[in-house]
Amino acid sequence: MHEASVALSLIDVAAEVLREHGAARVSALTVRVGAWSSVVPEALTAAFPACAAGTPLEGARLSVVLVPGVGECPVHGRVTLDVRQGLRCPECGAPTPTLLVGDELELDEIELAEPDREDP
Repeated sequence: MHEASVALSLIDVAAEVLREHGAARVSALTVRVGAWSSVVPEALTAAFPACAAGTPLEGARLSVVLVPGVGECPVHGRVTLDVRQGLRCPECGAPTPTLLVGDELELDEIELAEPDREDP
């Protein structure tokens, strides 16, 4: 399952952000996953807790935003594509050779945890 390696990469990037900001932990991540990215959101969500165990991201909430594929039909303009139909317009079946949106895998947001404060 390559989603585990994706989760580990996300953890590496988030750990770098932690270092840059002098923070101790991450409480939440939001990732944008394109429908054409070859990443299965459910598998990524399932792999993340095990990959984050023992890191500053342990217990962090992972939110996955699925980004649909969008292509350019010569007749209908921008259309939302169905992965099962390939790069073809859902309206007329014309080839849409250019995927405009939908193959991304982006770490969109990182929420840094508030530092623990001891009572006086």
